Amino acid sequence: MSRFGSDPLSFFTTVYQNSAPWDIGAPQPAMAVLIEKFPPKNPVLDLGCGSGDLAIYLATLGYQVLGIDFVESAIKNAQDKVAALPHGTALPLRFHVADALRPSLLREKFGAVFDSGFYHLFNPGQCEQLIDEVASILKPHGCYYLHEFAIEFPIPNVPRNISPEELQKQFTVERGWRIKEIQTVEFRSQVAPPVPATCACIERLPR
Repeated sequence: MSRFGSDPLSFFTTVYQNSAPWDIGAPQPAMAVLIEKFPPKNPVLDLGCGSGDLAIYLATLGYQVLGIDFVESAIKNAQDKVAALPHGTALPLRFHVADALRPSLLREKFGAVFDSGFYHLFNPGQCEQLIDEVASILKPHGCYYLHEFAIEFPIPNVPRNISPEELQKQFTVERGWRIKEIQTVEFRSQVAPPVPATCACIERLPR
């Protein structure tokens, strides 16, 4: 995660000690549309889940969800959100501190993997490694759902531009993937107007 300096853990720990600007209290609207159009299969993994808005949303829909993030303060925020739900609310949901770049270490298989603002944190070489990791944990015909920035900012400590063309190049049939949908959408935050984003649902083919 070299885009975020030599100590990204400290960077994101500081962010999550307050209210992260990308936490909008709900899933990104374009991701919610994608979920409705292409219902995921259980169980579900949320990579880089942050404070848990997407994972909680998926669990309220009845999916069995595991959310992982390497930032302890983010996972605590997610657990606090679950604890604040109305008394008696029981969700099929777990949160763990774990390396979301290496989900194979979980030693679990998933019917769907969600990635709302995680892939875009990494340089292209790291993204290729992440794709291999996701491929290793997805069940056949499981889907990888992505929602990433599609804009380049000329400042440090920001995500990079993930274009539809990049995803089309990375996720090919030859590599065992089938793109079900790619759209140009918006990424919303608390602190600024929406910015361009790329949203995709990509199926893992049997090998």
